[in-house]
Amino acid sequence: MSLAELQLKLHQTIDSFTDSDKLNALYILLKGSKPPFPSMPLQDYIDAIDEGRQQIKDGKSSSLEELEKESENW
Repeated sequence: MSLAELQLKLHQTIDSFTDSDKLNALYILLKGSKPPFPSMPLQDYIDAIDEGRQQIKDGKSSSLEELEKESENW
């Protein structure tokens, strides 16, 4: 794909977005701005996933209904 074709496809894709969150995320990515959340070392990410899996095994999880009720207070 040529540069001109790629630019055209990107413009068309961006023009089709109706979700401001997607547009903001794309803008941040393209501008190289600092993301809204700090990056995490890979091992910390793996540890967080392992901890979540262990919580599920231990029965320490919430139902969808409980999470929806909790999120109303955020």
